[in-house]
Amino acid sequence: MKLFAKIFFFLAILATFSIAATASATDLAPVVKDSTPTATEIVAPKKQAVWIKLEGDVDPTMYEFCARAIGEALEKKPDYIVFEINTFGGRLDAAFDLVDTIMAVKGAETIALVKKKAISAGSLIALACKKLYMLEATTIGDCAPIVQGGDGTPQIVGEKIQSPLRAKFRNLAQRNGYPELLASSFVTPELEIYELTAKLDKGQKTERDTTLIIESKKYSVLDSTEKKFWGAPKILVKEGELLTMTDKEAEELGFSKGTFKNREDFETKLAIEKKSEVETTVGEQIASGIAAVAGILLILGFGALYIEFKTPGFGMFGIIGIILIGIVFLGQFAPQLDGYFPAILLVAGIALFLVEIFVMPGTFLFGVAGIACMIIALIMSFDSANIPEFVPETVETTFDATPWLFGLFFVLGSAAVALIIPIAASKYLIPLLPEGWTPMLKTDMETAVSPTEDVQVVSVGDVGVAKTFLRPVGQASFTLPDGSIKLLDVQTHGEIIEAGQDVKVESVQEGHIWVTHL
Repeated sequence: MKLFAKIFFFLAILATFSIAATASATDLAPVVKDSTPTATEIVAPKKQAVWIKLEGDVDPTMYEFCARAIGEALEKKPDYIVFEINTFGGRLDAAFDLVDTIMAVKGAETIALVKKKAISAGSLIALACKKLYMLEATTIGDCAPIVQGGDGTPQIVGEKIQSPLRAKFRNLAQRNGYPELLASSFVTPELEIYELTAKLDKGQKTERDTTLIIESKKYSVLDSTEKKFWGAPKILVKEGELLTMTDKEAEELGFSKGTFKNREDFETKLAIEKKSEVETTVGEQIASGIAAVAGILLILGFGALYIEFKTPGFGMFGIIGIILIGIVFLGQFAPQLDGYFPAILLVAGIALFLVEIFVMPGTFLFGVAGIACMIIALIMSFDSANIPEFVPETVETTFDATPWLFGLFFVLGSAAVALIIPIAASKYLIPLLPEGWTPMLKTDMETAVSPTEDVQVVSVGDVGVAKTFLRPVGQASFTLPDGSIKLLDVQTHGEIIEAGQDVKVESVQEGHIWVTHL
């Protein structure tokens, strides 16, 4: 019995150790997990881009727009700010300001996409971005500063302007990783640049080939051994020419990071899924339009003032000259005045209308211009959001014109009401106001005197004196046969006569006295 107990006790101990060993082995065994990535893990994060279009002449207006657009873009915290460039260049001072603004961008990667061309100052703006891409059949380069010569032909300016411009290109190349020497050849036609290639392996070009871009003057001082090592040079930029590249050449020379067929391919390559664009404001559009014709406006304005100085008094040419020159100067502040243009046009319209009434009555020019300004002001201040929405949110496949007709009738009905109410008020309500409170005359037509009674006191050939400016309507005094002096309303056939000059009656027709300068 004791032997059986000992055997049982021994078997129990073995079982205990076996269970413990199994548990230990289980703890030490590696846990195998499914390493296949989920759909969430393999989807790349969305990239956000803000597009800024730089088209037309590079001028202060473009700089003002670009500075505002960059500020708005940074508020959205995008991954990229894409500058879509299409320009032949423009003013150097505006380009420098624009480049400095782009280089100061923090928190987003600046990218230049050449849409059609980035010539002259446009190439400077493109290289200010961290990366450069181009669409197919586009060009970039040729940034030599030019001025208009005495014979009207463009001429490249001297070293005093070229030197800081070259330094700017070198700075951009060093900062953003573009070929420095080639960037300098955008500016200076005296640079001749070679590409030297030394094959470390015989046969076709391999990754072990060494390429060197060097100025021709430095290549000419190499000894024969070095020239043999490098072989015949390849001319990249000839002396007397400026570097201008196609999209393929820009990619081969290390400027462009890639060429795309269209904007959609570019966005796909950069994984851009969320995008927006900064639009130009009305003020910026007006400023750009004025800048495009500023030279013509100045010529016409000063020409009108010259004619005004050559004619007696102050009349229409003086006013036109002042307005044209004022428009040119207004264009400099148009971007800052955005949102105030309806009020400005309304005030200008009222002023022109008052000029028509009190300064130059009968010309109709200022009256028509004033009405036009007021109409444009009303159109610009109109908010389409105030029109009730008749179009249903769900648009069916078949077009239904009924909602659009409701909208049209609503607008026409509103216009009719706005026209009928003032007419009805002036005819039925305002005359009921007591004397002194109504702006309307209450003279009875039965007691009214015909103005033709006064004109009969003068006849053709009578001479008088203009008491006011005749532009062409005014007043003149005539000495009657009884010795009395009569002041009458007269007018000319478009002739402007100063006050104090003698006038002669040409004709008396239908209550009007027509006079001419004596």
